[in-house]
Amino acid sequence: MAVDHYLHALKKAQKYTHALAARGEDVSLPVLSEIVPELNRLTQVPLGLVQIPLDQIEGTATRGRTTAFARNFLPLLDATSEFAYKWYTLYDDVLVNGLRDPIIAFEYYNRFYIIEGNKRVSVMRTLDAVSIEGNVTRVLPEPEDSVRYRVYQEFLQFYADSKINFIHFTHEGSYMRFYTALGKNPGEKWTADEITDLHSCYHRFEQAYGHPKNPLSTADAFLKYIEMFGYAESVDYTPTQFTQKIVKIWPEFVVAAAGKPAALLNQPAEKQPTLLNSMLRRVPNPLRCAFVYNHNPLAGGWTYGHELGRKALENTFGSRVQTTTRENVSPQDASRVIDELAREGYHVIFTASPVLLDACIKQSVAHPEVKILNCSLLASYHNVRSYYLRIFEAKYILGAIAGAMSENDLIGYIADYPIYGVPASINAFALGAQMTNPRARVYLKWSSLVGSSPEDELAACGVHIISNRDISAPRMESREFGLYRTENGAIQNLAMPVWNWEKVYEGIARSILSGAWEEDASSHSDRALSYFMGMSTDAIDLICSKRLPPRVRRLVDLLHERIRAGAFLPFVGPIADQVGTQHVAQDVVLTPEEIIRMDYLVENVVGRIPRIDELSDVAKALVSMQGVRTPEAAEGRQAGEPV
Repeated sequence: MAVDHYLHALKKAQKYTHALAARGEDVSLPVLSEIVPELNRLTQVPLGLVQIPLDQIEGTATRGRTTAFARNFLPLLDATSEFAYKWYTLYDDVLVNGLRDPIIAFEYYNRFYIIEGNKRVSVMRTLDAVSIEGNVTRVLPEPEDSVRYRVYQEFLQFYADSKINFIHFTHEGSYMRFYTALGKNPGEKWTADEITDLHSCYHRFEQAYGHPKNPLSTADAFLKYIEMFGYAESVDYTPTQFTQKIVKIWPEFVVAAAGKPAALLNQPAEKQPTLLNSMLRRVPNPLRCAFVYNHNPLAGGWTYGHELGRKALENTFGSRVQTTTRENVSPQDASRVIDELAREGYHVIFTASPVLLDACIKQSVAHPEVKILNCSLLASYHNVRSYYLRIFEAKYILGAIAGAMSENDLIGYIADYPIYGVPASINAFALGAQMTNPRARVYLKWSSLVGSSPEDELAACGVHIISNRDISAPRMESREFGLYRTENGAIQNLAMPVWNWEKVYEGIARSILSGAWEEDASSHSDRALSYFMGMSTDAIDLICSKRLPPRVRRLVDLLHERIRAGAFLPFVGPIADQVGTQHVAQDVVLTPEEIIRMDYLVENVVGRIPRIDELSDVAKALVSMQGVRTPEAAEGRQAGEPV
């Protein structure tokens, strides 16, 4: 009988209310008109009939009869009341005829507040329904500087494309990641079948994962899941199949929920070998290491530098380490290549480009016995460690040389991709130039812009001292690398940074062979791990030309020595951006995490961070993964220009 169901719902409501009160929480239904006193003057947009997820119904539009319901919309009034009679009469009618009339509700920040139909919501909650049909009006919040507002703006774009409201993320950038994981683009309208398939898949995932005490919300966990396993591969999974996969990546949920930045290790840990340690551990002999390159080492300076590191690894360890390479591996083929290397018995797989990160993530789940690393910054995965070098330390010294050598205070800087870490290098260079020449202006150009000719553009500005790409390769005859001076069409190389990748590879190999790798993992169980090595480990160095004047060379030696010893830090406040906003206060030192995440340019830089649509196709693939997001880049204007 409906009365029995009412009594059962009443007991659940009372128990829930008592639990809230015991925790000191508000037991009343939230009221939108009290949450948003200015409700009537906010913009309201009719959405028409919408399927409202019941777990997103937050409260009521006005105070009304909120005392009749617990915070979960189950009934609170006595079973002999008129309210109770209407409730179980409605319950019987729904069982026979279904819910015939839609409710009426406001939507605010993708949460719903009932204007009419509270009892219908209560009955459907009792019946464990997933959603209820409603006539919805969206209330647009006033702009504010908050994560919640920015995430909601992303949701509005997503909803305009898909009409999906049951997936709501909590972090900025998640909707764009979701588009990418699903193979969709913003502005692309979804078909009815695509919406149905996603709804069904998400519901089955929710059955496998959903629990209030889980580390991540269901939506955030679903995003992490499909990024690692793929949506197409999982769209028809049963809840049981989802459960089997979720168990494998649970540490990734823990890391994501903790929200901590990656642990940036100055160098891989190493343990001193002992007899007991040797007896307890079985060290691979040889340690088989594979290197996956997305280019040919002879054709590109970046890959060539990693290849030199691989050869140094073999020379250092001899028969204890065996290596192999796979060249010209595209992001589309990378997963297959890593899988093949793992099946061939390689213990460690180094992937030398951020564009290969997705493949690393997927294969780390398929092959948990293999140590997979990716050369990138800000990778936030527990099972894939990243590694990179503190090139900004060398850039500061190069900037100091440029400032001292410039005769007209104009200096050029040619950057490649607007990804995280690059603004830090540009800014370090500019601050170094400012130290030796307070009047120095650094003209920033990008080699990855479609149709750009950075060298010609700088020449037209009267720039003769230029910082260009860091590394040359054997097949590249151009001398336009490092810091150089142009004079009557001739190039005079002045200095160049050296990326000593062998220090990274040797350090990681020693860490694995000594058993310290596992200790690093256990001591950072809720964080991603990244090796971020610099001058203190000789992973970054400089080569200077004999053309440098003696006093400039003495300055270079001094800066090198002090930075290497940790006695001089490039990023110490005050530091202001191009429009004069101070980002770093007097004497404040930026952390490595803050340096990596720089998304602004300092005051003596002339130029801007480009939009992704301005870049070449090759650059877009990389920038879509780790590109710097700034208001200026999004709008295509230079910092300081009027909106």
